[in-house]
Amino acid sequence: MAMTSIIQILKVNEKRTGTKNGRDWAMQDAECALLADSGELEQVGVLQLGKEMMGDNAPKPGTYTAVFALRAGMQDRKIGPVITALNPYGAVKPAKVAA
Repeated sequence: MAMTSIIQILKVNEKRTGTKNGRDWAMQDAECALLADSGELEQVGVLQLGKEMMGDNAPKPGTYTAVFALRAGMQDRKIGPVITALNPYGAVKPAKVAA
């Protein structure tokens, strides 16, 4: 089941790679602000990018509607949210003014 949230990516961190128990791993995360539907800042933290979004495919800083999936981490096997898709978040349209 996918979850969606409005996030602002502040900075994409460098991709990290390694080997553990003979298995190669790679991960990349982004410094993000979690926004309420109203646009208000709720929390700031780090979100892991899905493997299809790492390296040259990493997102640029900006505001997005993010789609998440729960996945076990390769290093620690902890289950947590991973960004699997990003859609640019359009600015809220201003209310129409009566003529």
